Amino acid sequence: MTEGPADQYDAPMKTGFAEPPGSFRRHLDRIRGVAADRFPSGFAAGVRHFNASRFFEAHETFENLLEQVEGDDRWELLLALIQVAVGYHKCTSGHPGAERMLRLGLEKLAPFPALTAGVDVDALRTRVAEDLATLGRGGSLADQLRQSPPRLRMRRQVER
Repeated sequence: MTEGPADQYDAPMKTGFAEPPGSFRRHLDRIRGVAADRFPSGFAAGVRHFNASRFFEAHETFENLLEQVEGDDRWELLLALIQVAVGYHKCTSGHPGAERMLRLGLEKLAPFPALTAGVDVDALRTRVAEDLATLGRGGSLADQLRQSPPRLRMRRQVER
Protein backbone atom coordinates (compact mmCIF):
# COMPACT_ATOMS: atom_id res chain seq x y z
CA MET A 1 0.00 0.00 0.00
CA THR A 2 1.09 3.50 -0.65
CA GLU A 3 0.01 6.69 0.99
CA GLY A 4 -1.80 9.17 -1.19
CA PRO A 5 -2.93 12.71 -0.52
CA ALA A 6 -4.47 13.53 2.83
CA ASP A 7 -8.21 13.19 3.12
CA GLN A 8 -10.49 15.87 4.55
CA TYR A 9 -9.51 14.77 8.07
CA ASP A 10 -5.78 15.23 7.30
CA ALA A 11 -5.19 11.50 7.56
CA PRO A 12 -3.13 10.00 4.73
CA MET A 13 -5.35 7.98 2.43
CA LYS A 14 -4.14 4.53 1.53
CA THR A 15 -4.03 3.76 -2.17
CA GLY A 16 -3.14 0.73 -4.26
CA PHE A 17 -5.34 -1.85 -2.53
CA ALA A 18 -4.56 -4.65 -4.95
CA GLU A 19 -5.20 -7.23 -2.23
CA PRO A 20 -7.50 -7.00 0.78
CA PRO A 21 -5.84 -7.90 4.10
CA GLY A 22 -4.73 -11.54 4.25
CA SER A 23 -7.42 -13.05 6.46
CA PHE A 24 -10.19 -11.26 4.57
CA ARG A 25 -8.72 -12.45 1.24
CA ARG A 26 -8.69 -16.06 2.46
CA HIS A 27 -12.35 -15.80 3.50
CA LEU A 28 -13.33 -14.43 0.12
CA ASP A 29 -12.45 -17.82 -1.35
CA ARG A 30 -15.44 -19.25 0.50
CA ILE A 31 -18.02 -16.60 -0.34
CA ARG A 32 -20.72 -18.08 -2.52
CA GLY A 33 -21.11 -16.68 -6.00
CA VAL A 34 -18.00 -14.51 -6.11
CA ALA A 35 -14.57 -16.02 -6.54
CA ALA A 36 -11.81 -14.28 -4.58
CA ASP A 37 -9.91 -13.42 -7.73
CA ARG A 38 -12.99 -11.65 -9.07
CA PHE A 39 -13.65 -9.44 -6.04
CA PRO A 40 -13.07 -5.83 -7.13
CA SER A 41 -9.80 -4.40 -5.93
CA GLY A 42 -10.39 -1.15 -4.08
CA PHE A 43 -13.69 -2.32 -2.64
CA ALA A 44 -12.30 -2.25 0.90
CA ALA A 45 -11.42 1.43 0.47
CA GLY A 46 -15.04 2.18 -0.44
CA VAL A 47 -16.25 0.31 2.63
CA ARG A 48 -13.86 2.27 4.84
CA HIS A 49 -15.08 5.57 3.39
CA PHE A 50 -18.72 4.55 3.89
CA ASN A 51 -18.09 3.40 7.46
CA ALA A 52 -16.33 6.69 8.24
CA SER A 53 -19.43 8.57 7.00
CA ARG A 54 -17.50 9.83 3.97
CA PHE A 55 -20.39 8.92 1.71
CA PHE A 56 -19.34 11.05 -1.25
CA GLU A 57 -15.90 9.40 -1.29
CA ALA A 58 -17.50 5.96 -0.89
CA HIS A 59 -19.74 6.56 -3.89
CA GLU A 60 -16.77 7.74 -5.97
CA THR A 61 -14.71 4.69 -4.97
CA PHE A 62 -17.53 2.26 -5.77
CA GLU A 63 -18.19 4.05 -9.05
CA ASN A 64 -14.57 3.53 -10.08
CA LEU A 65 -15.03 -0.24 -9.66
CA LEU A 66 -18.04 -0.56 -11.98
CA GLU A 67 -15.99 -1.18 -15.09
CA GLN A 68 -14.25 -4.12 -13.41
CA VAL A 69 -17.52 -5.94 -12.74
CA GLU A 70 -19.53 -5.07 -15.83
CA GLY A 71 -21.69 -7.96 -16.93
CA ASP A 72 -22.30 -9.70 -13.61
CA ASP A 73 -24.41 -9.18 -10.51
CA ARG A 74 -21.60 -7.42 -8.65
CA TRP A 75 -22.38 -4.48 -10.98
CA GLU A 76 -25.91 -4.33 -9.55
CA LEU A 77 -24.58 -4.62 -5.99
CA LEU A 78 -22.10 -1.78 -6.56
CA LEU A 79 -24.80 0.32 -8.18
CA ALA A 80 -27.02 -0.20 -5.13
CA LEU A 81 -24.16 0.75 -2.79
CA ILE A 82 -23.48 3.86 -4.89
CA GLN A 83 -27.12 4.94 -4.68
CA VAL A 84 -27.24 4.34 -0.92
CA ALA A 85 -23.98 6.27 -0.42
CA VAL A 86 -25.29 9.16 -2.54
CA GLY A 87 -28.53 9.15 -0.55
CA TYR A 88 -26.68 9.41 2.73
CA HIS A 89 -24.36 12.06 1.30
CA LYS A 90 -27.40 14.11 0.33
CA CYS A 91 -28.82 13.65 3.85
CA THR A 92 -25.64 14.81 5.56
CA SER A 93 -24.99 17.73 3.20
CA GLY A 94 -28.57 19.03 2.97
CA HIS A 95 -28.98 18.39 -0.76
CA PRO A 96 -32.42 17.44 -2.09
CA GLY A 97 -33.07 13.95 -3.40
CA ALA A 98 -31.82 11.87 -0.47
CA GLU A 99 -35.05 9.91 -0.08
CA ARG A 100 -35.20 9.10 -3.79
CA MET A 101 -31.60 7.84 -3.90
CA LEU A 102 -32.02 5.74 -0.77
CA ARG A 103 -35.21 4.25 -2.21
CA LEU A 104 -33.48 3.42 -5.51
CA GLY A 105 -30.63 1.80 -3.62
CA LEU A 106 -33.03 -0.22 -1.47
CA GLU A 107 -34.88 -1.43 -4.56
CA LYS A 108 -31.58 -2.54 -6.10
CA LEU A 109 -30.61 -4.37 -2.88
CA ALA A 110 -33.96 -6.24 -2.71
CA PRO A 111 -33.11 -9.27 -4.87
CA PHE A 112 -29.75 -10.00 -3.22
CA PRO A 113 -29.33 -12.75 -0.62
CA ALA A 114 -28.83 -11.60 2.98
CA LEU A 115 -25.09 -12.07 2.55
CA THR A 116 -23.67 -11.27 -0.87
CA ALA A 117 -19.99 -11.06 -1.75
CA GLY A 118 -19.21 -10.63 1.92
CA VAL A 119 -21.58 -7.68 2.33
CA ASP A 120 -24.28 -8.02 4.99
CA VAL A 121 -26.97 -6.86 2.57
CA ASP A 122 -29.75 -7.66 5.02
CA ALA A 123 -28.38 -5.30 7.68
CA LEU A 124 -27.99 -2.55 5.10
CA ARG A 125 -31.52 -3.08 3.75
CA THR A 126 -32.90 -2.89 7.29
CA ARG A 127 -31.06 0.35 8.05
CA VAL A 128 -32.02 2.01 4.77
CA ALA A 129 -35.68 0.99 5.23
CA GLU A 130 -35.70 2.44 8.76
CA ASP A 131 -34.16 5.69 7.52
CA LEU A 132 -36.64 5.88 4.64
CA ALA A 133 -39.50 5.45 7.12
CA THR A 134 -38.14 8.37 9.15
CA LEU A 135 -37.89 10.53 6.03
CA GLY A 136 -41.37 9.41 4.93
CA ARG A 137 -42.82 10.70 8.20
CA GLY A 138 -41.23 14.06 7.47
CA GLY A 139 -38.43 13.48 9.94
CA SER A 140 -34.79 14.38 9.64
CA LEU A 141 -31.87 11.98 9.73
CA ALA A 142 -29.30 14.60 10.74
CA ASP A 143 -29.07 13.66 14.44
CA GLN A 144 -29.46 9.96 13.81
CA LEU A 145 -26.69 9.90 11.21
CA ARG A 146 -24.36 11.70 13.64
CA GLN A 147 -25.21 9.49 16.62
CA SER A 148 -25.51 6.16 14.82
CA PRO A 149 -24.25 6.34 11.24
CA PRO A 150 -25.02 3.53 8.80
CA ARG A 151 -22.30 0.93 8.32
CA LEU A 152 -21.44 -1.58 5.64
CA ARG A 153 -20.88 -4.78 7.56
CA MET A 154 -18.64 -7.37 6.02
CA ARG A 155 -19.12 -10.99 7.00
CA ARG A 156 -17.80 -14.22 5.72
CA GLN A 157 -20.01 -16.97 4.44
CA VAL A 158 -18.63 -20.44 4.83
CA GLU A 159 -19.71 -23.02 2.29
CA ARG A 160 -21.61 -25.96 3.70
